[in-house]
Amino acid sequence: MTRAPGPLTADDLYEMALRSFGREQCATAIAYADACLKLAPGHVDAWLLQAEVHLLEERDTAALACLTRAAAITPPSIVALHRLAAHYLRLGRPENALAVAEQLKNLQPNDPEIDYVLAIARSRSGRHGEAFNIFQRRLRDDPDDAGSAIEASWLALGQRDYRRGWPLWEHRFGAGITPAAVHHLPFWDGSPPTERKILVLPEGGHGDIIWATRFLPGLKAAGASVHFLCPPALSHLLQNLQGVDIWVENAEELPGYGCEYQISLLSLPYLLGVDDPSRYPPPRLKCDPAFAERRDALLARARAPLRVGILWSGNVDYGGNADRAAQLSDFLPLAELPFVQLYSLQKGPPHRQLIEGGLGDLVIDCDDFDFAETAAMIQSLDVIVMTDSAVGHIAGAIGTPVWLLLDTFPHWYHCFEGDRSDWYPGMRFFRQQHPRDWSNVVRNVGEALKGVAESRGIL
Repeated sequence: MTRAPGPLTADDLYEMALRSFGREQCATAIAYADACLKLAPGHVDAWLLQAEVHLLEERDTAALACLTRAAAITPPSIVALHRLAAHYLRLGRPENALAVAEQLKNLQPNDPEIDYVLAIARSRSGRHGEAFNIFQRRLRDDPDDAGSAIEASWLALGQRDYRRGWPLWEHRFGAGITPAAVHHLPFWDGSPPTERKILVLPEGGHGDIIWATRFLPGLKAAGASVHFLCPPALSHLLQNLQGVDIWVENAEELPGYGCEYQISLLSLPYLLGVDDPSRYPPPRLKCDPAFAERRDALLARARAPLRVGILWSGNVDYGGNADRAAQLSDFLPLAELPFVQLYSLQKGPPHRQLIEGGLGDLVIDCDDFDFAETAAMIQSLDVIVMTDSAVGHIAGAIGTPVWLLLDTFPHWYHCFEGDRSDWYPGMRFFRQQHPRDWSNVVRNVGEALKGVAESRGIL
């Protein structure tokens, strides 16, 4: 049907903007949306469309401006407020997200989805008890609410409430968070495993796997024959691991091992009833001795006596990395300390910051190591200063002092308070005061490094 001739209305222009966006013609979509808003400044959908375009183009600040304008229109748009709260969380601004979530709650007090947003905002703002209570209420209404169970598990475990935390964590399977299970094997349910061949499946990131291998000796001590499917990237590092009877490195070979059950590595704390981290020491890792010549050459380049390893970002594909990661520039005040030699342990895309930084031997590059080589390098350094990533688990297991810089809502392994780790005796925490602001944290690290230098007679 052909449109009758006449001036274009605001809704006509919005539809044209929407069609352009659907064709990924972003500049045209913005132009039509601007024209729509010139005729109708209160056109909520046009503001929301512009926000989507800016998000697609990775213009977070412009998207925020559009969302705040959409949310300010009267009567309030529930959709706009939902998106604004989510964007504040994405930007690491939980207090702003909380204010919007509370506005939503006042508008629709009985909407369970708003309760979820409110609980997330409260948890990220440090109001852990309030958030946990909301998730618990949601679970009473819907015991299959995997999202609420996972969030509640993090809050419980982050407060060392293992009795409540481990069972809640098992709900992750309802959210599709599962290891690569073997279809023909039943899952072990915690019943006595004496003389049973149990296949343990890796789950999570490399750091999760390194942390959780400490529970394999407990499974073996309970009487099981432990078959461990080891990820290839960790096979060299974990060669000295205790508690493993049979190493499985290729899933295609599994039928030949005759296992009777399977279990995820991250379910072992629940099934073993773990309630005291001190009973489960870190795993024994392999530091590659073949790396000695290359390592010694790197160590010989030091121009200062205190050798400090740094790492500023974890896996960029991890959803929470924007909150936990820093930039190389955040760490550079440590290079101003004349008694400190920095060594970069950074891997992955953030390593480009070092390549492009032109810093020379102010920061000696230790890139292109496998995990076992990284372990050998860590073993030879005095202190490791880093944000949260798998390398922290390696340093913690080896015993080299590792100072972890933590965001305001850290992984539950590191709890929500305290400056020492329950899981790694040599790990110390430096916690943010404000989300995504590392300035005070790095200043505190600098003062602590001065203390180390003084204790060693360097200063």
